[in-house]
Amino acid sequence: MAATLTTLYDRLLGKGGAQLEARWTEVRPAKVTDTRLRPFPNEDVSFHVKRIDNSRVIREVDPQAPKVCWKMIGGASASAVLLIGLLLPSAYRHMAGYQIEELKKENNRLQALNAELELDEAKLLSPERLAELAKLQEFVDPDPGRVIHLDEQSGPVMAMRREVKPSAAEPEAGSAAPAAAPADARE
Repeated sequence: MAATLTTLYDRLLGKGGAQLEARWTEVRPAKVTDTRLRPFPNEDVSFHVKRIDNSRVIREVDPQAPKVCWKMIGGASASAVLLIGLLLPSAYRHMAGYQIEELKKENNRLQALNAELELDEAKLLSPERLAELAKLQEFVDPDPGRVIHLDEQSGPVMAMRREVKPSAAEPEAGSAAPAAAPADARE
């Protein structure tokens, strides 16, 4: 490469043009002037290969080599931990995005199922359906005397059944309304 750059430098500045002509004529015989090619770079340089036998040479132990090796391992480990530490939050955010999308799909599916179940519940608890079931199972309304009304009081209270004793004026069939509670109990 250096010889090629030197040749180009010489051609651009005009130096050595005569030397190049002389060199071309030395390399190529004069009888082939009509198909003359320029010489390849470093064509006049020849290399000799010398075989060297290093089988009897023993490598000298370098006392600094283990230290350098451990420093290299420590540096590579520290850089790997740093790289993982830098990339871990973005990877976690990426995975969280997938989980959020999955949860959104699950939420939509559960909302659709909830709407379907609410519709089924509304159909089953509709007054027309309950009236139909009452007719099929032959339900009847209770007698008015068997219905017990609880006193309305403010605050948490336990329900308590009061025995209503029939008075002499009321018939014993229990068709009369339950007795009124005392006025002080309602306050």
